[in-house]
Amino acid sequence: MGERPVALTIGTAGHVDHGKTTLVRRLTGTDTDRLEEEHRRGISIVPGYAELVLPGGRRASLVDVPGHERFVKNMVAGSTGVDAFLLVIAADDGVMPQTREHLDVLRILGVERGVVALSKIDAVDAETVELARLEAEEFLEESGIRVPIVPVSGVTGEGVDALLAALDELAESPAARLASGLVRLPVDRAFVLRGIGLVVTGTLWSGEIRVGDTLYTGSGLRPRVRGIQNHGRPAEVAYPGARTALDLVGIEAQEIGPGEVLLSRPILATGLFDARIRLLGPSRPLRHGSRVRLHHGTRSVNARIRLPGGGELEPGRDSYARVRLEEPLVLLRGDRFVLRSLAPQVTIGGGTVLDAAPAGRRPDPAWLEALESGDPVRIIPQALARAGGGMDVGELALVLGKEPEEAVSAAERVPGLVRAGPMYALRETLEEAKERLLETLERYAREHPESPELSVAEARQATGLPAALADALLEELSGSSEVRISSRGVSAAGAAGVPPELEAEARRLLEDLRGAGHEPPSLEPTPALALLLRWEEAVKVGESMYATREAAEKVIEEIKTACREEGGISLARLRDRLRTSRKYAQAWLEYADQRGVTVRTGDVRILTRKHRQ
Repeated sequence: MGERPVALTIGTAGHVDHGKTTLVRRLTGTDTDRLEEEHRRGISIVPGYAELVLPGGRRASLVDVPGHERFVKNMVAGSTGVDAFLLVIAADDGVMPQTREHLDVLRILGVERGVVALSKIDAVDAETVELARLEAEEFLEESGIRVPIVPVSGVTGEGVDALLAALDELAESPAARLASGLVRLPVDRAFVLRGIGLVVTGTLWSGEIRVGDTLYTGSGLRPRVRGIQNHGRPAEVAYPGARTALDLVGIEAQEIGPGEVLLSRPILATGLFDARIRLLGPSRPLRHGSRVRLHHGTRSVNARIRLPGGGELEPGRDSYARVRLEEPLVLLRGDRFVLRSLAPQVTIGGGTVLDAAPAGRRPDPAWLEALESGDPVRIIPQALARAGGGMDVGELALVLGKEPEEAVSAAERVPGLVRAGPMYALRETLEEAKERLLETLERYAREHPESPELSVAEARQATGLPAALADALLEELSGSSEVRISSRGVSAAGAAGVPPELEAEARRLLEDLRGAGHEPPSLEPTPALALLLRWEEAVKVGESMYATREAAEKVIEEIKTACREEGGISLARLRDRLRTSRKYAQAWLEYADQRGVTVRTGDVRILTRKHRQ
């Protein structure tokens, strides 16, 4: 049976040696220091995970992230995807540099709900606890955050009940997650277990994973889920927010590792995106073209920041920016990321992805403002214009940062938006494309009355629309009274009839060709000749010779008969059998080759296998 969904994913944060792991052990009974090195050094190096059952019966996933400055990368990875924080501040030490940095990271990632645990109260007197509480209040006020502060001891258990009650209150308003939407599981560990195989772990951001599901990696691989564990227990379903381990098949251990993302549908990784970035107050100004370290999910890559106008961003300010990554990432609109300087390695700011696949050499402020507004009425028309006129549901969902069902509902609110087959477009766009097509068809019919049809490819091009939308428009027009679509191609409905004078000219030419028999004349292309070819009454022989279809079939039969009787036929032999000149015999042999009736071997032609019987 599947587990109940996790009500809350809580990320612990705080300075090294402030007692986070001890407190988590007291709350959950789980030791989140998993590595030998962590026990030896007394610090957390990689995020540890534990399940917490809250007083109200709700389940929470507790992420114990590292507190040492060298391991901030793992702290960012652990904090990504959490709903609330448990910030641990030791009463005997107070607010420290990593306390500030951890809270900065959490706020950049949009995590502003939480509880402060004033730890180690067993190690100090009541006056020191009160001073530490006042310092913590001042620190939170400076940060613009209002959360409860609970004195607690992970050693004696004092204050633990009050802390659990505060966390339970947070769980009463769980974060909204996309349980039925896109699966996104950033991988933080990948390893092989004897008797099981390849196992990957991570915190499930969104969607649900079931045993038997096929997932996708950012590089296009398609592993299948053979088994699931939630917090170390076998399960049939992994819910959003749960600490998840997957037993995968169909993928090799060397093909997946920390930083990979597992998805329920393919999403192309991007090396370039537009964003709104914000620089933290204590940071130095950020110059246009600066190189930074960008953290997203369980990945961190170097990136270069390009600012509008080529200026610089002042501390405490925000700006649009184009971010060029040195390694591609799987990003969606609305994703949060953290920026750190390369030297010294400190958190300087972060931002939100607005456009994961930008077009043009520079960011378009009007487009980014529309994306930031979140208003489909503003976003969709601009998105359609940038896409060339049309988008399908999946493309709209990515632009809007919504699931496909939500994107369909949002599209219904956009004035003038219509659906053509699988595509969405503005009615005005389709009407203009239809006019362009009709004008092209009518002009072509005037210039080529003998054959007024455009090929489907030519008609598609005439609309000026992307191929998929053009096909949808042609499908709609196929049942109209303005356009005819047949096996011959696409034509204006009024261009179906051949002018009587042209038909008369074509019939006179046909009589002339019948008189020429197997000695076809050389002719210049004319509408009358094109009409005979369209009627399949005439065929082209050689470069410029034309004969009737009946004459061509008789010559082909003559060649077949000669080959069957004599094993093959030479130019001279066909000339004699037809009682004609070398010029015509040569043309007919080449025609037979083109028809696939004969193949040349030395100076003779022999029948192809298809025509030997």
